[in-house]
Amino acid sequence: MWKGAKVAAAFFLLVACAQDQAQRKAETEDFANAAAQAETQIAQQDHIRCQSYGKSGSEAYLECRLSLRKHRAEMHDRSR
Repeated sequence: MWKGAKVAAAFFLLVACAQDQAQRKAETEDFANAAAQAETQIAQQDHIRCQSYGKSGSEAYLECRLSLRKHRAEMHDRSR
Protein backbone atom coordinates (compact mmCIF):
# COMPACT_ATOMS: atom_id res chain seq x y z
CA MET A 1 0.00 0.00 0.00
CA TRP A 2 2.79 2.44 0.84
CA LYS A 3 4.55 1.64 -2.40
CA GLY A 4 1.46 2.71 -4.39
CA ALA A 5 1.20 5.92 -2.37
CA LYS A 6 4.87 6.70 -2.99
CA VAL A 7 4.47 6.12 -6.73
CA ALA A 8 1.36 8.31 -6.81
CA ALA A 9 3.13 11.08 -4.86
CA ALA A 10 6.15 10.95 -7.17
CA PHE A 11 3.87 11.07 -10.21
CA PHE A 12 1.97 14.03 -8.75
CA LEU A 13 5.22 15.91 -8.10
CA LEU A 14 6.49 15.24 -11.63
CA VAL A 15 3.24 16.51 -13.15
CA ALA A 16 3.31 19.62 -10.95
CA CYS A 17 6.93 20.28 -11.93
CA ALA A 18 6.14 19.93 -15.64
CA GLN A 19 3.21 22.32 -15.30
CA ASP A 20 5.40 24.83 -13.46
CA GLN A 21 8.04 24.66 -16.19
CA ALA A 22 5.42 25.17 -18.89
CA GLN A 23 4.04 28.18 -17.05
CA ARG A 24 7.51 29.69 -16.62
CA LYS A 25 8.23 29.19 -20.32
CA ALA A 26 4.96 30.90 -21.26
CA GLU A 27 5.71 33.80 -18.91
CA THR A 28 9.21 34.16 -20.35
CA GLU A 29 7.81 34.23 -23.88
CA ASP A 30 5.20 36.81 -22.85
CA PHE A 31 7.90 38.98 -21.31
CA ALA A 32 10.10 38.70 -24.41
CA ASN A 33 7.18 39.68 -26.65
CA ALA A 34 6.33 42.67 -24.46
CA ALA A 35 9.96 43.79 -24.45
CA ALA A 36 10.15 43.53 -28.24
CA GLN A 37 6.95 45.55 -28.61
CA ALA A 38 8.29 48.22 -26.26
CA GLU A 39 11.54 48.45 -28.23
CA THR A 40 9.58 48.82 -31.46
CA GLN A 41 7.44 51.59 -29.98
CA ILE A 42 10.50 53.43 -28.66
CA ALA A 43 12.19 53.19 -32.06
CA GLN A 44 9.06 54.57 -33.75
CA GLN A 45 8.82 57.44 -31.27
CA ASP A 46 12.51 58.24 -31.69
CA HIS A 47 12.13 58.19 -35.46
CA ILE A 48 9.23 60.64 -35.33
CA ARG A 49 11.03 62.90 -32.88
CA CYS A 50 14.29 62.96 -34.82
CA GLN A 51 12.62 63.64 -38.16
CA SER A 52 12.16 67.20 -36.94
CA TYR A 53 15.98 67.50 -36.99
CA GLY A 54 16.37 66.23 -40.54
CA LYS A 55 15.50 63.49 -43.00
CA SER A 56 16.21 59.89 -42.08
CA GLY A 57 19.88 59.21 -42.60
CA SER A 58 20.96 62.85 -42.42
CA GLU A 59 23.69 63.82 -40.00
CA ALA A 60 21.28 65.78 -37.77
CA TYR A 61 18.83 62.86 -37.68
CA LEU A 62 21.56 60.37 -36.80
CA GLU A 63 22.94 62.65 -34.09
CA CYS A 64 19.45 62.90 -32.60
CA ARG A 65 19.03 59.11 -32.56
CA LEU A 66 22.49 58.64 -31.04
CA SER A 67 21.78 61.27 -28.40
CA LEU A 68 18.52 59.56 -27.40
CA ARG A 69 20.26 56.18 -27.24
CA LYS A 70 23.07 57.54 -25.05
CA HIS A 71 20.59 59.27 -22.75
CA ARG A 72 18.65 56.03 -22.25
CA ALA A 73 21.86 54.12 -21.55
CA GLU A 74 22.89 56.71 -18.94
CA MET A 75 19.48 56.56 -17.27
CA HIS A 76 19.65 52.76 -17.25
CA ASP A 77 23.11 52.82 -15.66
CA ARG A 78 21.94 55.27 -12.97
CA SER A 79 18.99 53.07 -12.06
CA ARG A 80 21.25 50.15 -11.15
